[in-house]
Amino acid sequence: MVIRALVASLAVLCLIFPTQHTALGEKPSHPAQAAAGQPATQNSDWPHFGNTTDQTRYSTLNQITTANVSKLGIAWTIQQGAHQVQWETDPVVVGGVMYLTTNTDQVIALDAATGKELWRYTPNVSFMQLLTGGGGVPVNRGVEVAGGRVFLLTYDAQLIALDAHTGHHIWSSRVADAGVGYNEPSPPTYWNGRLFVGSAEGDSGLRGFVAAYDASSGRQLWRFYTVPAPGHSWMPSQGAHGGGDVWMPTTIDAQTGILYFGTGNPSPDLVNNNRPGCNPWVDATVALDARTGKFLWGRTQVCPDVWDYDSGQTPILLQVRQNGRSIRAVGEGNKSGVYWIFDARTGATLAKSPPLAPQSGPRSVPNQKGVYVCPGKFGGLDYSPPAYSPKTGMIYLPGVDLCMVYKQSSAQAIKSHVPGAPDLGGTAEPGKGPARGFMAAIDAGSGRIKWRLPMPKPMIGGTLATAGNLVFSGSDDGHLYAFDAATGKVLWHPDLGLGFGAAPITYQIHGVQYVAIAAGGSGAAPYTGARMGGSLAVFKLGGKPITRLPAGA
Repeated sequence: MVIRALVASLAVLCLIFPTQHTALGEKPSHPAQAAAGQPATQNSDWPHFGNTTDQTRYSTLNQITTANVSKLGIAWTIQQGAHQVQWETDPVVVGGVMYLTTNTDQVIALDAATGKELWRYTPNVSFMQLLTGGGGVPVNRGVEVAGGRVFLLTYDAQLIALDAHTGHHIWSSRVADAGVGYNEPSPPTYWNGRLFVGSAEGDSGLRGFVAAYDASSGRQLWRFYTVPAPGHSWMPSQGAHGGGDVWMPTTIDAQTGILYFGTGNPSPDLVNNNRPGCNPWVDATVALDARTGKFLWGRTQVCPDVWDYDSGQTPILLQVRQNGRSIRAVGEGNKSGVYWIFDARTGATLAKSPPLAPQSGPRSVPNQKGVYVCPGKFGGLDYSPPAYSPKTGMIYLPGVDLCMVYKQSSAQAIKSHVPGAPDLGGTAEPGKGPARGFMAAIDAGSGRIKWRLPMPKPMIGGTLATAGNLVFSGSDDGHLYAFDAATGKVLWHPDLGLGFGAAPITYQIHGVQYVAIAAGGSGAAPYTGARMGGSLAVFKLGGKPITRLPAGA
C-alpha cells in the first residue's frame, strides 16, 4: 500500500511542468479577467486557514441549517488533474475570490461563486527529494492572503509573494535547504506586516523551527529551533537526529502578539536510547513572542515518545469559563488521542479530554520483534484541524482508530542514518482489525466528552462548524458528513467516492452560502483503503445532484 502512494508521487513528477507553465517572475498564463472580487453587503469570506486568526474554523453563516442541509447539491467542481493524488489544500476566499493550491505548488485563483479560473501561477519547484527518499509525498495545504498579496510556501522551501489580483510574482525567499530534506507543506500565517513559517522535514533527522519574515520584502526577522543543536541538552552529539516538525500553520493572538504552534515527534521516531526521558519541545504546544521569537512557554504532551505521537494540529484560540470567570485559552490535540486546553498567557493546563481513540493499555516500547499499540502513528488526533463553536461551547474533533505494530530497526541501521533520509528507527504497519474513525465533541471548559460517534473509516482532514448548528467533516469511506452540532446525529452524508485530507470551508456570495472541500485522500490513504484523486467540490442549497468524483492515478 505504501508503494502505491510512492508510485503516485513519482507520477506527479511527470506533471511538475504542465503546458500552462509560469516560471518565477513571469506573468501568469491566465491573466486575471476581473479584479479579485467585488465585496457585497451579503458576502462573507473565509480569509484565513481557520477562517479567523483564532483558527477556530467556525462561521457565523446560518443559511444552511439542520433543517435544510439535506437539500445541498453541487454548485461547481474542479479537478486538480487525473494523475495527481492526495489533495490536501484548504482554500481561502477573499473578496469573492477563492485561492487554492495543487500538490505541485500551483496557485489558482477562481471566482468563488462559479469556479471560473481568473489566473494560475506555477513556480519553479525542485521535487528531487522524491527521488532521494526524503521529504515525503508532496502536498500543499494552501496560501495566506493579506494586503493584496498571496503568500505561498513550496515543497522545496521557498516563500513566495504574488499579486492577489493578477498572480504576478513580487518576491521570493529561501526558507531552508531542501537538499537536506526540509519542505514546506502548509501556508504561512500573517500578522502585523510579518509572515510566520513552520518547518517540515519528514522525520529526516533535522531540527524543526519557526521563523518570521517581513511580508513586504521576504527578509528573515528571527528563527526559533524547536529542538537543541547536536550535543546540547537532550540532543545526542553523535548521529544526524532532530525532530519537532511544525507541520501545520501557526496561530497568533492578534491582540497580544503571542504566536502558538504544535510540534512533531523527536527522531529517531521509534527508539530513544540516546534521548531518554522528556524531550522539550517536541510533541508540544509552544508559545513565542511574535515580535522577537522569544520563548514564552511550552507544554510537552507525550513523555517519552517512541510512537510518532505528534502534537501536529494548528492550535485554536478560544474563551473558556472556569470558576465563574472567562479565560483566554489555547487548545491542541495529540496523536495519543487526548485534547489539551491551556491558559493562553501562562501555559497552565486548564483541561484535557479523556483519550478519544481506543487505547491498547500501557503502551509497549517498540522492539525488533514488534509490539502492538493503539492508536498508531496516524492517531488518535492527527493533523486534522478541529472546529470550535462559541454557540455550543464545544470543540469538534475528527479522529482515527487504527492500531499498528511497531518494530525497531537494528542498531546498525539506526546508526547508519544520514541527514535527509528518514530517521524512523523502525517501522509502523497496520495491526489486526480494520481502520475506523470517530467524530467527537468535547466541552471546551472541562474537556468532558459531550458526544462521540464511531465512524466506519478514519476521519482525516479537519472540521467546519457553523451557526446553522452544523459540523462538517469528510471520512475515508468517501462520504462528506454533516452532523447536528448539539447531538452528533448524522443529517447528510453524500458519497463523493474519494478519501479526504483537507477540511471544509464555508462562505457567502450575493446571499448564497457555499460549502467547499478538496477531496483526494491524505498520507494515510494507503493504510485506510481510501480512494485517492484530486477534486474540489462546492455545494449550495438547491444545487445539482451529487455524484462520485473521479479517482486519480
